[in-house]
Amino acid sequence: MFDFYQKRKLRTIINSPYTQGFILALALWVGVSAYVRYDIAMEMLERRELSEQKTDILESRKQALEEQVQYLTNERGIEAEMRRQFDVALEGEQVVVIVDDEQEESEIIPLSASTNNEPYKKWYQFWK
Repeated sequence: MFDFYQKRKLRTIINSPYTQGFILALALWVGVSAYVRYDIAMEMLERRELSEQKTDILESRKQALEEQVQYLTNERGIEAEMRRQFDVALEGEQVVVIVDDEQEESEIIPLSASTNNEPYKKWYQFWK
């Protein structure tokens, strides 16, 4: 009999509005906390993807710079850069300059003769 009354007392405590309100508030608090953690996790995932993209870009740039350094360390690369930047030639080499043919000049038409066909009006004649 004693168990029956204890179970009944426990049911009245659990079914009371205060206890149910407390359980509801606790569930809401846990739910909000879980959502905040989920939101932070998604933000961190986006940041990680962005940093991986930046890392890939920097790795490709590093590879390009290493190739350029490798090219400039041999004699052929140094000579090519000197020719490109300073316009130098070795002894016995000749420089060839290619010049385009001059195009025929088109006839120049004065602006005043082509656009202004009406006579000059004075400032006070704008109502006419």
